[in-house]
Amino acid sequence: MKLKMYLALLAMGMLSLQGCNDDDDDLPNSKVPEAVRNAFDSSFSNTANLSWETKTVSQGQYYKAEFNNKSDNGYKTEVWYTADGSWYMTETEMPYSDIPQAIKTSFESSEYASWKRDNEVERIERAGTEKEIIYIIEVESAQDIDMDLHYSADGILIKAVNDDGDGNNESLLPDAPSSTVTAVTEFIQKNYPNARIIEIEQEKGMIEVDIVHENQSKEVLFNISYEWISTSWDVYVLPIKVTEAINASQYSGYVVDDAEYVETPTGNYYWIELEQGEKEVKVKINENGEFIQSNKYNAHIEPTLSIGRKIKRLLKRTAQ
Repeated sequence: MKLKMYLALLAMGMLSLQGCNDDDDDLPNSKVPEAVRNAFDSSFSNTANLSWETKTVSQGQYYKAEFNNKSDNGYKTEVWYTADGSWYMTETEMPYSDIPQAIKTSFESSEYASWKRDNEVERIERAGTEKEIIYIIEVESAQDIDMDLHYSADGILIKAVNDDGDGNNESLLPDAPSSTVTAVTEFIQKNYPNARIIEIEQEKGMIEVDIVHENQSKEVLFNISYEWISTSWDVYVLPIKVTEAINASQYSGYVVDDAEYVETPTGNYYWIELEQGEKEVKVKINENGEFIQSNKYNAHIEPTLSIGRKIKRLLKRTAQ
């Protein structure tokens, strides 16, 4: 009961943050702005079952075309434009069997492989800085928890987010102002050469940027003044100095459940979750094996904990 209540509140919070307001107006072709029709016709010349509607979301008002793309295996496709004909996003629904093999290999060897998988996968293409194509696989746990797994085309799991059940991807529309894009891209290009920017989001007074760097999914955080706060990513093997520090401490009987490497302006450290039975602690240990901080687990000390990690932890607790 507590799990279902938490997830309901979590989904409500996600919806309120998105600020979505659907118009759901079916438009005849004659009422679609000429600039939009021209942009569509120049990109999609072989379609079937075309329909139009307007959509008003937090990022603004859009004209959305829904159709079957006969030039792309007849896949169901949705394309988003602004009134001036600017393209913003294309969503394509395809069978799991048709997605890149690298994604299938990654998914089928992941912790989500045992979850029930939807047979349809969504391919997302976006304008602007977020040009990386992502594939979204929907999965459901034995505890009826729905997750969306975001993969890059080369099989890197970017993030796992709670599926709110509304069946749309409006929150993925590019929404970062140009000043934000310029500031964060300059920093990333300088500090993480050749990184691929997947997504830029502004929420909770911070700017979150998902990147792929050196074949690793990383999250880069900035404050609203575009000052760098941290960069973090999952690690699966800890340095000997760190493991020795844990074994020599009061947590010697604990098992590592999750670990991240965190870079900050004041120094780098490992942010490690340890558990022993029902006991859980989070510890910070620097690269020299020195403890910086330890806490019994509390959501308030980990403000950037992802929705996916929260649900993963709840699943684990429910199974105990």
